[in-house]
Amino acid sequence: MSTAPRAPVAAWIIPIVLFAIAGVIFVTSFQKEAAVPLTGDQSTGSAHVGSAAPDVDLLGLDGKRLTLAKYRGKPVWVNFFATWCPPCKDELPEIERRYQNGRMRDLVVLGVDQQERTAQIKPFIARFGLRYPVVVDASGQGAITYDLIALPTSVFIDRTGVVRFIQIGEMSPPLMDAALKKIL
Repeated sequence: MSTAPRAPVAAWIIPIVLFAIAGVIFVTSFQKEAAVPLTGDQSTGSAHVGSAAPDVDLLGLDGKRLTLAKYRGKPVWVNFFATWCPPCKDELPEIERRYQNGRMRDLVVLGVDQQERTAQIKPFIARFGLRYPVVVDASGQGAITYDLIALPTSVFIDRTGVVRFIQIGEMSPPLMDAALKKIL
C-alpha cells in the first residue's frame, strides 16, 4: 500500500479551503458595507440616529449655495446618489412617487448627487422625471459629514432636525414607507 497519492491531494485541500474562507469573508464584508440598515444606536460618522442632523453646504444645479438647515421645520428625506449607480436608479421611481404623495404633508425629498457635473445630472433628472430638488455635494463634505460608505444612502430627518432613520443601500418600497412614518 502506497501513501504517495495522499500528499498531493492534501497539498491542494489546504489552499482550496483557505480560498473558500477568503471568499466568504469578502462576500460577507461587501454585503455589510453595501446595504446595511442603520437604526437605533448605530450611526454613520457625524450623523447619528436620534441626534441633530449635521448641516452641510450643497450646490444647487443653478449654482446657488444651499444648506440642509434651510429645511428645518419640515420632514426631510436626503437621498445621496450618483448617476452611475444602478441601485440608485432602481429606487428613484419609488422615491419620486413618495415625494409626490408626501408633498401635502410638507415632505421634502432632497437628492444629493456625489460630485458630478451639472451637465451629467440634468439629463439624468429629466430621464427619470424627478421633480424633487436635486443638489450636488460638490466639495464632498456631505459625504464626509455623513460618512458615506455606499450609494445610495438615505437619511430621514424629522421636523425638529433630528435624524430618525439611516439606510445604506437600496430601499424597498415597504422600507421607504416605514422610514417615512418615522418623520411624517
